[in-house]
Amino acid sequence: MKIDKNLVIDFIDILADENPDAPTYENQTFYISNEKRLRWKLNDLDDEFYKNNKFYQCFNIDNLEILRPNEWDELSKMSFDEMFKLVNDNKWDWLGEDFIDMQDYLSFVETHDPNIFFTTNIDKNDEYMDIFLHDISMYDDKEKEIYKKGLIEGSARI
Repeated sequence: MKIDKNLVIDFIDILADENPDAPTYENQTFYISNEKRLRWKLNDLDDEFYKNNKFYQCFNIDNLEILRPNEWDELSKMSFDEMFKLVNDNKWDWLGEDFIDMQDYLSFVETHDPNIFFTTNIDKNDEYMDIFLHDISMYDDKEKEIYKKGLIEGSARI
């Protein structure tokens, strides 16, 4: 059984063209500013470092298979406020490379929607990352790869 990807994919508010104040200056805000991204992140937070995270790997991010049905059922029904409270109560703060962490989410979205592609541009002072969406639905698979290659070579994608 697979998860409904619509419960973990939402990116409109992080696009530079749509929102000049997008929450893309650090990964904690990137995730806690959106219910669906936070749900994805709770599945991603290692239960060894983030004690009390029973939602770690409750679904497979590559194929969306539910790995732990009870945990996924609970996580899928949690409101933003409930998830936010869980993060605060446990004092979870995901440290590390902010932009790489955010890129992991973008790659996940691209994997599950092959008709979109993101490019990024990191501010010269490493203050924030602009995210741009490219609709590639009009291309066949070979053309998509060529187009993506051109975008990658012409961008500051990490």
